[in-house]
Amino acid sequence: MVYFSHLSPAAAQDFQIVWVLVGEAEANAGDKPARAGNHLFMASDLMTLSMQNVKVARVDVAPTVSSIPTGQRLCVSSLTIKAFDPAGGTLKSAPLSISVRQDQKQKLALERNKNDICITPSASGEYPIRFSSLLPANDGTTRGAQIFVRVSNASTPPTSAVKAAVPLTGLSDFPHISTPTLRSH
Repeated sequence: MVYFSHLSPAAAQDFQIVWVLVGEAEANAGDKPARAGNHLFMASDLMTLSMQNVKVARVDVAPTVSSIPTGQRLCVSSLTIKAFDPAGGTLKSAPLSISVRQDQKQKLALERNKNDICITPSASGEYPIRFSSLLPANDGTTRGAQIFVRVSNASTPPTSAVKAAVPLTGLSDFPHISTPTLRSH
């Protein structure tokens, strides 16, 4: 048997965070809550919106930080999801994708049905969830938002959600990758 006590510098540079698509969401439509699930939108739906020149300039999801104990369920329908056009107007029912980190997917215990996507985290930690527009902005890139679910052991009080979520930066240095704009409140 061979044991490695440390990673070589080359192996450390190969580390990558992989985001996996877990479903789709529809931005809040007026007083209706956000909707989420698998395959909410057909290609024809997206083509129709594209032909109507619908552009998504900004996506906001609130709360940006949710603190829950392990085993508590959190559903996308409980979030406020808003999409905005280039003029700042609200786009009702804007199509979005939902992604989580591949290395955290199993711990989130995802549940999906035709009306919602829920998580019931089984381990404490901080879990980011990304919402990305399925329609481009005026510059051809997509916009999105990222929230954080802070999970504590049921016997440990949750970490204060007073700290502001820190947006990812530096991703725009890679113009060949369509990266969502991340916002925090």
